[in-house]
Amino acid sequence: MTPAEVRIGASLGERLLAFARGPLFRGDAQVLHAPNPYRRALAPDALAASDFTRPLTAGAPSAHRALAAHRLLGTFYEAETVLLPEQGLAPLHGDFDLFYGADLRALRENSVSELERFAFDCLADAVDVSGAGTTDVLESYFRHVVAEAATGPSPALAAVEAARDRRTAADLYVVQLALDGLTEASAMSRNLGGAYGPEQSALFKIFIDEFGYGVHDAKHTTIFAKLLRSRAMATHVHAYWNFYLAGPLATNNYYYYLSRDHAKFFRYAGAVTYAEAVFAPGFVEMVKVFRGIFGDTVDLHYCDEHAHIDEHHGRITRDQVLLALADRHGPRVVPELLRGVAEARLVGGWFEEDTAAQIRWSDDLARYRDLASNARTGRGAEPDRIVLSPDAPFTTRTRDTDVVLEMAAGEADLVATPTGPPERLARGDVLLVPAGRLHGLRAVTPEATCLVHPVSPSLEAPDSRPATATADRPAEQDG
Repeated sequence: MTPAEVRIGASLGERLLAFARGPLFRGDAQVLHAPNPYRRALAPDALAASDFTRPLTAGAPSAHRALAAHRLLGTFYEAETVLLPEQGLAPLHGDFDLFYGADLRALRENSVSELERFAFDCLADAVDVSGAGTTDVLESYFRHVVAEAATGPSPALAAVEAARDRRTAADLYVVQLALDGLTEASAMSRNLGGAYGPEQSALFKIFIDEFGYGVHDAKHTTIFAKLLRSRAMATHVHAYWNFYLAGPLATNNYYYYLSRDHAKFFRYAGAVTYAEAVFAPGFVEMVKVFRGIFGDTVDLHYCDEHAHIDEHHGRITRDQVLLALADRHGPRVVPELLRGVAEARLVGGWFEEDTAAQIRWSDDLARYRDLASNARTGRGAEPDRIVLSPDAPFTTRTRDTDVVLEMAAGEADLVATPTGPPERLARGDVLLVPAGRLHGLRAVTPEATCLVHPVSPSLEAPDSRPATATADRPAEQDG
C-alpha cells in the first residue's frame, strides 16, 4: 500500500507500513548511512510482523516492537525540524521534497498521536505520583533522585569500562549519544514560544547555551562532532542509524513527545530539570572512563563543556523553572512537574540498561556461540529462513525472545557494533542472540541462508516482563 493509497480508516499498522515502504526508508547495502538526513532504514519487512494493536510496556524497552515504533516516531519528530545536508542540498533535492512532502506529512499527521499513545501510555502505569502536591514535596523528591543519580554508577559506562574491547564499547556508547548530540535542543525549541514569565527567559538561557550563543564553532552539536572526528567516526546526522538502540531512541523521543503537546508543558519542565541536573555528574564520569581508555587522543571538549555548563543549567532549571513554576502556578501543577521528574528518571534508565546490555553481549560473542550449541531450540518448529545477498539492504533488528542463528549455507557477517569487527558466520556456525539485542546480517558470499530458531523453552519475552522501574512516591522517598 503506497502513501497515496492509504485512506483514513486504515489501521495504525497499515499506515506505518505504508510510511516505512517509502523509497527513503528501505535502506541500502551499506552498514553506515550516507550523508543524507532524509534516508534511514525503517526495515519494512520486519515492521510488517510487528503488532501495533497492543501498546508497549515499560518493562520491555528493548523489544522489537519498541525499536520499530521509536525509529518511526523519531523520524516523525525530525520531519518537524529543519534538516539540511552539510554538503549542500543540490544532489538531494528530490529526497528533501519527499521527506517534507504532502504524502508523508499526511501519514505522519494521521499517525503520530496514536503512535505516541502506543509508545508512551505505559508511563502512566509505571510512574505513581499520587499524594504529592506541594513545592516542598517536589523539591525534596527532586533532591533525592538527583543525589541518587549522582552517587550511583552508570550501568552503561560500567559496561564500557569492563569490556574486553573497551574502544569498541566506548564507540557504541558515543553512538547512542549522537541521537541527541547532532540535533541537540531541537525538542526544547518547541517550548520557547508563547508568554509564561521569567521561567520562559530562564529556559531560553539554557537553549542559547546549547547553540553556542550564536557562534557555530561553540554550538554543542559542533563540539560533539569533534568528539566523533577524534575517534575517526562519521559526523553526519544518522550515519549510525542502524546502531541506535530502542532504549536510547525512546529516551530521545520522550522529550519530543512532551514538547509537541503543550498540555504536557509542566511535565516537560520536570523532565528537563531532572535531565540537566544529572547530566553534569554523568559527563564527569564519562570523561574519567574515556580518558582511561583513550588518553589524550580523544577530544572530550563536549563532555567537559557539559560537565561544566550542565551544573549551571541544573541550578537554573531547578530554581528558576521547576520550583518557580510550582510557586507561581500552585499545587495543581505540582503532580505534573513531579511526573516529569519521575518519568525522565525512568526513561533515562532505559538508555542505561539497554546500552549496557548491548555492550556486554556484543563484547562476548564467542561465549554466545558456545551457548547456542547448548541451547534447546524448538523441536518440530519451522525456523524462519533469511536469504541474504551482498547487495541486499542492510538493516538491524532485535527479537522478542532468545533465538539461535544457524548458517545453513554460505557465509555472513553478524554486525552488532558500529566500529568493532563483525562476527563471521560460516556454514554450520550457530550463535545465540538474546531477546532485545540489536544485530544485522550481511552476506559475504553470493548467497547466504540463515535459519532463526526460537530457543525452547523460551526465556522470558521482553513484553512479558513486569515494569523494571517505577517512581517511588515522594513521601516514601523522603521518609
